[in-house]
Amino acid sequence: MSFALLPLLVTLAAPLAGGKRPPWCASELKTLEGNICLHEEPAPEGEPRVLVIFLHGLVKTGTNWQHHHQRQLARAAKRHGFTVLMPRGIDGGHPHYPKKVGWPVTTKDLKKHEPKMFARWKAAQAKLEADGQPFDRVVLMGFSSGAYYDASLALRGALKVDGHALIGGGGKWGGLNAEHRPPIFVGICSKDYTAAGAEQLVEALEEAGWPHEAKSLEVGHTLVDEHLDAAVAYLRGASLE
Repeated sequence: MSFALLPLLVTLAAPLAGGKRPPWCASELKTLEGNICLHEEPAPEGEPRVLVIFLHGLVKTGTNWQHHHQRQLARAAKRHGFTVLMPRGIDGGHPHYPKKVGWPVTTKDLKKHEPKMFARWKAAQAKLEADGQPFDRVVLMGFSSGAYYDASLALRGALKVDGHALIGGGGKWGGLNAEHRPPIFVGICSKDYTAAGAEQLVEALEEAGWPHEAKSLEVGHTLVDEHLDAAVAYLRGASLE
């Protein structure tokens, strides 16, 4: 099965003056090996310790638009008390956008890149847990093209985690084949053309009896705090049975 036709959206940004390539991580964030950005917050008393791995939208190589969403995730982490890892995708990850940083799409690229990516993410998690405090829940969260990729990970069962959050994207390509079915949050941007695919996914999850929650907001293609807050609240409290 190929994901080559997934409608992955493009996050646009202008290059910095002078052609200087900015660092992947915003200056106030820690950078771990493999260009993974980190912001840590303690969990609220009595609540599970949550690690969010955020998958960004397509970003033009040499720009710094990703810093906007990194800072937004860091603010959400402060509000809700979770730790967030924000890995960099792959240059030319989408075959239609060779000058953008994205996620593997074709079957060939999935096989080529996913083992290395997953290993980097797990190594970063292990580094954070080296103090003997394991995370109670690990959640994948994606926006735009990151949401489409996160949906494919969830529906294929490609990476075992405790929950998924898809915001501004997502679909049911390839069917719901995963044996492991953690809860999925779907944040629908109702004024965006991604809404149709997200709504179809919600219908498929409902028919399959897959635990999920959906929240539709009258917004365009944007990552809003209300979706982030709802996603964290649902996935932190959702049953893992």
